[in-house]
Amino acid sequence: MWPGSVIELDDWSEFASELRGALAAIGHDGLVLIRNFMLATCDVDDEMRPTGETDRLAQVLRTGTDRDGKSSMWNAPGHDFEHDLTPSGKTPADIIYAYVAELTETEYRVHYLPEGEPEEWDLTDQLTEFEGVLVYDAAKLDRVAKNEHWFRGDPRDALLAVFKLREEV
Repeated sequence: MWPGSVIELDDWSEFASELRGALAAIGHDGLVLIRNFMLATCDVDDEMRPTGETDRLAQVLRTGTDRDGKSSMWNAPGHDFEHDLTPSGKTPADIIYAYVAELTETEYRVHYLPEGEPEEWDLTDQLTEFEGVLVYDAAKLDRVAKNEHWFRGDPRDALLAVFKLREEV
């Protein structure tokens, strides 16, 4: 199990300030990876018929990542490592698709292009109550493409924070 606790927000607009507080509390001041994920996903069979649901938040707390053996490899040219052209031996749970970010005085800046300038970008702008955000220590993953990162070890060791919206009562 991941030893941290989920940080609940009233609104996604609180993310940047709460991120700053969470990272300061654990003494992290390096680059991070920010990944949004669905809190629950529908499982389907080969004919795309629903067969159940996977609690992705529980998956994160157990393993450090929302991805498992059923997760897809994106393979988008120019954005991701092309596993179909150059097999890496990585399983879906060994990788994440995320944005590299650095904290600024008030927000965070995203390093979208590997050699480009960091830019202001609200990664939570379109998120809903059905999604969460994972924050990883970028030093514990290898960036192999613009958007794809490979864990160097146990994902739980790289996971710094988990955010979601507070459930309405």
